[in-house]
Order: sequence, then structure tokens, then C-alpha cells
Amino acid sequence: MTPSMRWAARRVRDHATGPMLAPPPSHEHVDRVLYGLTRPVVGLRMLLGDAELLKGALFPAAIVVCLCVWGALLTPWRFIRTFYSLFAFLAPMPSLLMARHYARLAAQARVRGGFGPAEPCIEPIARSLWRTVARAILIVLAVAPVGLLDGVPLVGHIIWKTVLALWALHWIVVDAFDSARVLRPGQTLADVDAEVERLPSPWFVQWMRRAAAHLPVGARLLSALARVCDRLAKPWRDELALVQVHPSLMVGFALSTALLLATPVLNLLFRPIVLVAATQVLGRLGEAGAADDLVAAPSPADDVKQLPAASDA
Repeated sequence: MTPSMRWAARRVRDHATGPMLAPPPSHEHVDRVLYGLTRPVVGLRMLLGDAELLKGALFPAAIVVCLCVWGALLTPWRFIRTFYSLFAFLAPMPSLLMARHYARLAAQARVRGGFGPAEPCIEPIARSLWRTVARAILIVLAVAPVGLLDGVPLVGHIIWKTVLALWALHWIVVDAFDSARVLRPGQTLADVDAEVERLPSPWFVQWMRRAAAHLPVGARLLSALARVCDRLAKPWRDELALVQVHPSLMVGFALSTALLLATPVLNLLFRPIVLVAATQVLGRLGEAGAADDLVAAPSPADDVKQLPAASDA
């Protein structure tokens, strides 16, 4: 094993098993990737070390397992096949049907992590449904212009598939931090909306506008698409800004969460593990708010999530 590989292995071990510290300085890009890579491990450690958090994390999974067993008992001659068929179908359901439970778990994880008081960010059903629909439309529309490259000979298909893969990883991270959203004591959803309004447009909207300014053909169409995407993305401006400000850390976090999502059995616990990990990341970024990577731009974790006051890193 080369010295660099030994160093990376040691850093992964330290980040995963050592004290839950703030991320490395922004210029240490590789170390920040490794830090992000180990965040789900830290989230799992926190769950296993706290009985109340673990109970909250296992509750949705227990409901799914009970439903699968009950359904499989209706066809005992093919119990195993029915169980796993139902499991594959029902595994994503807790994320949709138990949003209030996960909101309470996020607030509890923040308090247990020592980041101050918090209240669950519980949205009305209509607002939650709108966000679900808006996100689905946004994910498709924002990469639609890149889809035109799919018809380019030789490299077009490769570029398109690469963009889709990176876009999927990007939204895994955005969804993780969205699930960790909490409210300050006394704060309302209207207050959150007002704070989000202060944030700039997402990075991909800015790219669309820059591209439209230089296009000889189709500039008005791309500008209109940018306006639509900007409006659809407004609920996630804080999470999108967080990804933009901390790209290397988010690369590691995206890779590990994607791996967790693809792991059998553990993927049922994917949401609570990543949710707790995201609350830890938001808390640590809040503690490191004066780090050199945040000098030029305030951390969304500070401005929007209103985490503890920053101290010099």
C-alpha cells in the first residue's frame, strides 16, 4: 500500500470512529471527500448509541416488515417470494407516508447531537405534495437541455449518461439535507420561506442564464426554462447552496449515501441513517462557519438553518 493510500485509510478510520469533529479546512479537498464519505457511518454510530433515536429509526422499518409478513402469510405456499416482493414495493413508502415522523426524528437528532433546541419542520399535506411534484418536474427540466447531446455521435451518449448519474447523486445529497430541515423554537414555515428568498438562484439556473446570454439561437427559450427552474427550485435553495459551497465534502457524502441506498436490508434504514448524518453535517458546518471556505459566502447551514453561532475554525 502506497503512503497516500495508507494516509487515506487512516483518515477514513479517524473520521468514522473518532470524535465527531468539524470538517477539514476547505483547501484539503481529498480529506473533505473522505470526511463526507464517512458521515453515514457517523449517523449509524449515533443511532446505535442512542436508544430513543434508534427506536425512532426502526419504527418505520418495523411497520414495513410487519406488513410484508402479514401479506406473505396470505400465501404461505410462497411465503419468501411474497415477502420480498412486498418488501421491494413497500420499502420506499415510509419516506412518503411518514414525513411527520422523520421531521420529529430530525429535530430529536439535532438536540441529541448538542446543536441546540429545535422543533420539527412539519409541512401541511398540500405543501408537501407540491414539493414532491415540483421536485420531480425540476429534476427532469433542469437537465433537459443536456439531453440534446444524446444524439451527438460517439461522445453524446456518454456525456448524457454521465450527467444523469451526477445529477442523481446531487439530488441524493439535496434530499438528505432537506430531510434534516428543522425549525428554531418559535420559527414558522413562513419565516423559513422568507429566509430562503434571500438566497441566490441555484447554480444550475445561473449556468442556464450565462449560457443563454451567449447563445445565438434558442436564448429566449433557455432563459424561460431558467425562470421556471428557479421558481421550482425555491424550496431547496438552502440545500442547493450548501452543496455549491462545500462541493468536495458533498461528493463524499453523495457516494456513501448512494452505496447505502444500493445495499440490501440497510436500504430500509437508509433514510434515518442519512437523516441523522445530515443533521451532524449541518451542525458541524455551523460550528465551522468562519472557516476559510465560508469567508466569501455565508454557509446556508448558518443563514438558513440557523445553527449555533460560528466560531473561528
